[in-house]
Amino acid sequence: MENLHDETGDNINTLFSIGHSNQKMKKFVELLKKNDITTVLDVRSKPYSKHSQQFNKEKIKSELEKVNIAYKFMGEVFGARQKDKSLYSPEGYLDFEKVKNSPKFLESVAKIIEKISNGENLSLMCSEKEPINCHRTILIAKAFYDKEIDIKHILIDGNIISQSKIEEKLLILYNFPHETQSSLDSFKNTEKSNNIDYIQKAYEMKNKEIANHLD
Repeated sequence: MENLHDETGDNINTLFSIGHSNQKMKKFVELLKKNDITTVLDVRSKPYSKHSQQFNKEKIKSELEKVNIAYKFMGEVFGARQKDKSLYSPEGYLDFEKVKNSPKFLESVAKIIEKISNGENLSLMCSEKEPINCHRTILIAKAFYDKEIDIKHILIDGNIISQSKIEEKLLILYNFPHETQSSLDSFKNTEKSNNIDYIQKAYEMKNKEIANHLD
């Protein structure tokens, strides 16, 4: 996929992500406005919360519309609780690789990439505040990152962490060989030449750790 650039040379093929956690709606909206988000893509399978009812589907949709931010529920396609049992591993947990290669997932990814290419500023939204512990990062953002979409995770304190930095953290978390972010591309090339994909292994381990299990 050819990267698009703005007049300053910056990559504009960007997808954001955010976790609402239990913060106030006002603060949540401020984070979205700060990053010029035009549409929130809700990737929760169940868009309701007992502890943070301000983020229930109807409520958040209404609040976002007040500040001219669109809301789209995508839990059926991107949610962590899939109904299709063929998408689960023999051990009974949702296999993110199977989900990423499913027709409806691929179709939705292609549509979103088209919107991004047309200048829309979109953000995935789930409930988990820590990107590394959420399927929006390990499953969904990874799928877009593999297609050369720049991923920016909005943290609750307003800072941004990249998908590349998430990968560094995954390698450290599971004690795999790792490099600094500045030399991560070089590391990937070395890793592939040795036929060992430590980053993919780390994603798979986090998948198993956080995935939903069949009842």
